[in-house]
Amino acid sequence: MTGSGHPVVVLRVDREAGRHTGHPRHLHPALDLMYVQAGLEEALKVAVPLLDGWLGDFSVDAFVARVLALKPRVAVIRGVTWCLEESVRVAAALRAAGVVTIAVGQQVQHVARTRFHGWSEAYDLAVAGEPEEEAVRLAQRVLAGEELAALREECRLRMDGGEVVLVGAPDALPRPRFGRDALKAYAFPFPVRGRPAARWGYVLTAWGCPRPCRHCTAIVRKSVGRDLRVRSLGDVVDEVLALKAAGAQAIAFEDDSLLVHRGRFLQLADELVRRGVELPWMANARPDELDEERVAAAAAAGAVLLKVGVDSGSARLIERLGKTADGAGWVAATESAFERLDRAGIGSVALFMVGMPDETEGDAADTLALARRISPDYLQMQIYRPYPDVPLWGELPQQLRTHGAEYHYLTPASSCSRIPPAALTALQRRFYRTFYLRPGFVARHLARHWRHYLSVTGLARAPGALAYLLRGA
Repeated sequence: MTGSGHPVVVLRVDREAGRHTGHPRHLHPALDLMYVQAGLEEALKVAVPLLDGWLGDFSVDAFVARVLALKPRVAVIRGVTWCLEESVRVAAALRAAGVVTIAVGQQVQHVARTRFHGWSEAYDLAVAGEPEEEAVRLAQRVLAGEELAALREECRLRMDGGEVVLVGAPDALPRPRFGRDALKAYAFPFPVRGRPAARWGYVLTAWGCPRPCRHCTAIVRKSVGRDLRVRSLGDVVDEVLALKAAGAQAIAFEDDSLLVHRGRFLQLADELVRRGVELPWMANARPDELDEERVAAAAAAGAVLLKVGVDSGSARLIERLGKTADGAGWVAATESAFERLDRAGIGSVALFMVGMPDETEGDAADTLALARRISPDYLQMQIYRPYPDVPLWGELPQQLRTHGAEYHYLTPASSCSRIPPAALTALQRRFYRTFYLRPGFVARHLARHWRHYLSVTGLARAPGALAYLLRGA
């Protein structure tokens, strides 16, 4: 390639489809790419564009044209299983134009376990695991003129050996850069308790999740490793205050579970109060982390919403998936957790799945019964897909593994559970209609969130959400 341009661009690929989920989509930022962008800008002393394919209808051809107009020498490309085909097409087009392509994200772990047609022709290099540090180093080595063939062989050996790169020095990472446009573009799309927030900042306080869940995919995680690698809490609160100064009206803590370490979370909550942050915030949690002490501390520190990974109401299935050895205790903890959150004035999202390995229709009935007993602000029911990076992938019979066009959960052409594929979609609709169309839910929702619907944006989204709930009714 000739002419002046940007030495590196950072890209997030999306699925090339007009409809992704059928309901309002939470467009959260790719924080790993934002860390890569910040690291490259600090190292190279030049601007590094980040093009996010999530922000609008995605077209491979249009996206490639936007990238090539920037005349990059290197492209760091993030994709996941359900847009793997699009990722390969983007990378192949860029590589054909002379751009060195580096793959990051869950797609790399996928391809390391089950090959994908066209991958080798599309990508020069790949980083399996967390790219925040390694992708920066790899791009610098390319720009410094290291032999590409040698770098390619190094990456191949790492992938073949199952090596996963992890962030080693969280406090040394330059912070992601959020302007007012980004704060608004990645806003949480649903009402939260209290004053409506239109601009959201995102913060990671730690990398890693020590939980041994066997069904969890890197698609839904914000990091990869099991060991918890933490940032200093002073620096975390400094970043929150910087986002507030930049215009953020609320904060989303993106840790896989912010409350996983009791002592550290209590210190963080104390620091948020001591330094007068006074911003509402949301985070991810598990039911067994929501004891009285942590819930009280979260409320005092400004929590307005916790996304709680319940997964199932079946004690047998919870134990089968490695969530805990005490499935009955998990169900009891779930009921107690949502009651505590409601008493403390903290909103909640109950995250469930259907179609998990070995799940029966009886297990799904237990899940629906649990969902009826708790009173979250929202319920999410996802159809489970067994992606190649999950720990239990190797235990699944070949015919039960997800392949090809089935990678997106909206196309359940197969099932790794004992529930027929067609029944999974019907179950998902039943969960949503049973929960969201109850008169009690509607009355409670409007009482808590009426302010949201006074805005043009809130009113515009409401018909689409209702149409999604009523589809196929």
